[in-house]
Amino acid sequence: MNGGKMAYLINNIKSSPFEGLDYSYMTSKFGYRKFWNDVTEMYNTNFHNGVDLTSGTVVIAVEKGKVASVRSNINGYTEKYPSGNYVTLYHGNNVYTTYCHLKYGSVNLKVGDSVDKGEKLGLKGSTGYSTGPHLHFGVKKDNAWVDPVPYLLGEKSILELEENETNNTSSNNVYIVKKGDTLTKIVKMYNTTVSSLVKLNSIKNANLIYVGQIIKLPVKTNKVSYTVQKGDNLTKIAKKYNTTWQELYKINKDIIGSNPNLIKVGQVLKIKENL
Repeated sequence: MNGGKMAYLINNIKSSPFEGLDYSYMTSKFGYRKFWNDVTEMYNTNFHNGVDLTSGTVVIAVEKGKVASVRSNINGYTEKYPSGNYVTLYHGNNVYTTYCHLKYGSVNLKVGDSVDKGEKLGLKGSTGYSTGPHLHFGVKKDNAWVDPVPYLLGEKSILELEENETNNTSSNNVYIVKKGDTLTKIVKMYNTTVSSLVKLNSIKNANLIYVGQIIKLPVKTNKVSYTVQKGDNLTKIAKKYNTTWQELYKINKDIIGSNPNLIKVGQVLKIKENL
């Protein structure tokens, strides 16, 4: 719902849900609100679990994640599906972001898709319980909606726990259940066992999983080393070990030096191979 007539300008946005913008006008804040519904011509009061933003056209992911749920078939106003067309991303560590009221025909994602920071999710629209074009942006952490503004301004980070090595709920280490999935099917994809997934995810009935469910996966790494050969570069080496040149440089910066493009024959690099 695009509630209220007053707009508040938010400047210096560090994690914008709109492509190319570092500001946006907010027409409805997070929390309880009273607003005029132009369709019903009545005042309504409810808890607003996000913020309504009107600036911008192309809606993008504020951080990398995986599509946890999505809807794309709503064309116009309906109170039956208040969020209209939307995309919800899982970012790991029980943190989600949601992008609602997207334009009909603009969403081309499916559950389980990986999304990079800044990747297009859809276009701003007015689908669902909405009286004008806007984006409803929400952040859910530990199963509770929180004020998105500190995340937009960079005062808090969507990925604040991502670097915690003891944490096993990074978006890279989970699988989001799709239609037709079973635990037996999932374990074949990730070379693990049903009993391991049941234990790791506290699943009571191995035969009952649901679309959109977050399944944590066992983390398997193998630390090895590699001696640089003639013609090598970090990108070439990274491909051999299913990792990235950025990861290689990060753990070998003390060996390589300040320029990741200058590696020398005979250097022994540490490798954290992703299996």
